Amino acid sequence: MKKAEIDRRLYTVVTMEEYSKNSDLYNPKSTAIEIKDMILPIRSPYVDTGPGVYYRDNDKICDIIKPDVKHEKDYSASKIIDFDSAKDIGEVIEKNALLRDLQSDLMVNGGDNIFFLTISPDDTPEMRALKMAINSKQVDKKVYEDRFSQFQNDMRLLKGNSITLSKLIGICDGFDISCIMTLRDRDNAANPMGIEVTVDLTEGRPVKNGTA
Repeated sequence: MKKAEIDRRLYTVVTMEEYSKNSDLYNPKSTAIEIKDMILPIRSPYVDTGPGVYYRDNDKICDIIKPDVKHEKDYSASKIIDFDSAKDIGEVIEKNALLRDLQSDLMVNGGDNIFFLTISPDDTPEMRALKMAINSKQVDKKVYEDRFSQFQNDMRLLKGNSITLSKLIGICDGFDISCIMTLRDRDNAANPMGIEVTVDLTEGRPVKNGTA
């Protein structure tokens, strides 16, 4: 596995041969092609501009646009974090630390494209809470894209007024938000539990349990 940052986004880096043979295995929006001493992101010929690899005709034919001399360093293969070259567990740990630091930097300094969700009076309480939490993070949602298997669909769901529990948990997990559920007695409950049960749904384990 190879990873690299290009223009404030994290990419999986593969060779042109690897992508052409198994394009279904890679998300083109977060994949870059290693070409000699360069890494060029896969671009959409209908949407994107700038340096990159523009595939057409079922990923078999492509156009390559190289960066100008001024920006060559931004696309240098020297930026690759190459896990395949690790010789021992120590190097794997070191490369994992580099990747974590890079991901953290991208998330903290994600740029000016702050993701903001409109909160509606028609929102269910859980949707309102989710929107408030995401808005409070003040992040560029694109930085988190590779954490979602259905990124575009999940972002569309956030424009609605309600959300299922499973999607709520998945979106919280993708945005590094813990989703905590607490069960407690209502006032004047006929058969009180006498305890509170709190579970972190994003971790799938109880964090506090009462005793009968």
